[in-house]
Amino acid sequence: MREFLKKTVAMLIGVVVALVLLELACQAFYAFYVTKKLTAQQQDPLHYYQPSEDPVLVYELKPGYSIEKDGRRIHINANGIRDDEDQTHAPRRIAILGDSVPFGTALSQEETLPAALQRLSGDSVKVLNFGTPGYGLEEISRFLEIHWPQYRPQKVVYLLNLNDYSRRNTVYEGADNGLYRIYKKPFLKMPFLIRKAIYRMVKGGQMSSVAWYRWLYEGNKKEGLAEIEKMKKLADEKGFEFEVVLFPPAVAYSDGFQLEDVAQDLEKELDSRGIPFYAPIEVFSENTAALQDNTDHMTPEGCEKLAQWMNEHL
Repeated sequence: MREFLKKTVAMLIGVVVALVLLELACQAFYAFYVTKKLTAQQQDPLHYYQPSEDPVLVYELKPGYSIEKDGRRIHINANGIRDDEDQTHAPRRIAILGDSVPFGTALSQEETLPAALQRLSGDSVKVLNFGTPGYGLEEISRFLEIHWPQYRPQKVVYLLNLNDYSRRNTVYEGADNGLYRIYKKPFLKMPFLIRKAIYRMVKGGQMSSVAWYRWLYEGNKKEGLAEIEKMKKLADEKGFEFEVVLFPPAVAYSDGFQLEDVAQDLEKELDSRGIPFYAPIEVFSENTAALQDNTDHMTPEGCEKLAQWMNEHL
C-alpha cells in the first residue's frame, strides 16, 4: 500500500511539473509571438478603440477619433458611435445595433448600412450606427443599455450576425479578432491557447464556415437568447420598438441557404418570446459575391440592397 502511495504521489508530482513547464512554454509563446501581434494591431492607425471602464465591454470605440486612409473615412463621434454628428434633432430615430457588420469595418463612412438607410429615410429620420466590431451578444446587450439613453431611439433593429454567439473566456471566444485580448490578457496562457486551437480547428482554417456558425449558435443558444431577452426587456421598460434581423452570411449560400435550420430555430424561439424576427435570406441569394466579401461583410452594394429591404419591410 505504501509503495502504491509513493508511486501515486510521484506520478502526481510529475503531472504538476509537466503542466507547469507547459504553462511556462505557453507564457513564452504568448509573450514573444501573440503580444507582438496584438501590439502591432493596437499601433495601426485604423485601431480606433480604447479601454472601457465598463467590465463587460472591456474596450470601446474611441470618442472623437477620425481618420481617412486607403479610400476609407472613419469618424467616431463624441458619444463613441460611428457618426459625423454628436447630436440629432430629428423627430424619429432608428438605431442599427450589432457588431462589425452594421459598423462597416472595411467601408467608408458613407458606404455603411446605416448611411445607406439614412439616404432612403430622409431628414425626418436619424439612422444611428450602434455597431461595434468584435462585440458578442453580451457586449451588444450592454452597449444598448449604455448608449440608448444618449439618443433615445424609438426603434432599435438588432442585425444579428451568427458570430455574435461567440463568448469570451470560453472555447467559443474569437469574434473580437484579438481586440478583447489587447485590453484583457489571460492570466493562464495554456488554457487560452488550447481553446484557440479548438476554435481554429472548428473554423477549418477559413475566414468562416457553415459548420463554424452552427457550432457557435448551438453551443451558446441558451446564453444568446438570454441576452436578446434582456434587450427586449429594456425595450419594454423604456418604450421603444425592438426587432431582430438575421444577417445571412455569404458562406451559407450553396444549393440554397445552408443555415436555414438555424434561421427557423431562431424564428421559433424569438416568436415564442414576442420578439419580431426577420431573415432576409432572399436579399443576398443572387450575385452574392458582389454583395458580401470573403469575410461575410457587406460591400457598399450589399449595404444598399439590405437598406432597401429594411426601408420597405421595417
